[in-house]
Amino acid sequence: MKLTNQDAVADLDADFATMAVEVGQHAWGLPELTMREKAFVFLAADLCTHCLGFPLQTHAQMAVSQGVDMPALREAVRHLAPYVGYPTAAEALMALANIEQPQGSASSSPAENSPVELDEDTVLAIAHLDDRFATFYRDQFNSRWGRSELTVRERALATIATDVLNSTLEDSLRLHVRLALNNGAGEEQIRAVVLQVSEFAIDKAWRAFNALNEILAASAA
Repeated sequence: MKLTNQDAVADLDADFATMAVEVGQHAWGLPELTMREKAFVFLAADLCTHCLGFPLQTHAQMAVSQGVDMPALREAVRHLAPYVGYPTAAEALMALANIEQPQGSASSSPAENSPVELDEDTVLAIAHLDDRFATFYRDQFNSRWGRSELTVRERALATIATDVLNSTLEDSLRLHVRLALNNGAGEEQIRAVVLQVSEFAIDKAWRAFNALNEILAASAA
């Protein structure tokens, strides 16, 4: 698989290009995730690490070349805004606006999701910390997880990527792993997300696998 902008990276540094192509082909070739899921995971990683120039452009163009349409990428940014920061999401939307959808490319059918609301136990746990924050968190969650364009599974896997790179490896990761498992993802898909984003921070991925193993063991008990 030839990666988007592979030659441009080689022009910068041939040795680095060899390394980058190797990890890029590994990530895009992960069999456990669909191309859409890998695109949204890369988008989440770019936003978390504020890589909103060449990396975001490259990943978005690669996604489009694999059949992911721009409306879906923009919806992923909307979904991720509370997890990566609204200012960062706004910059990402500006960057995506400069990437053209190829003429004649087909748009994917929007996902039809039922309303998804934050469970009451999680709301109560957050309310013990701060009532107003609990209200804000619940409103942010309820306003986006049931939207069309992305499935709940796709949203959960992308948000797990933000947990890895933001090092939010306790309650937040536990919630998103549960959402992924309850909406069609298996342990192998969740592990693949951590593996995919390890190129952004290999040390954070190490920590995330430790946390993930504990979460999965507890959920199986």
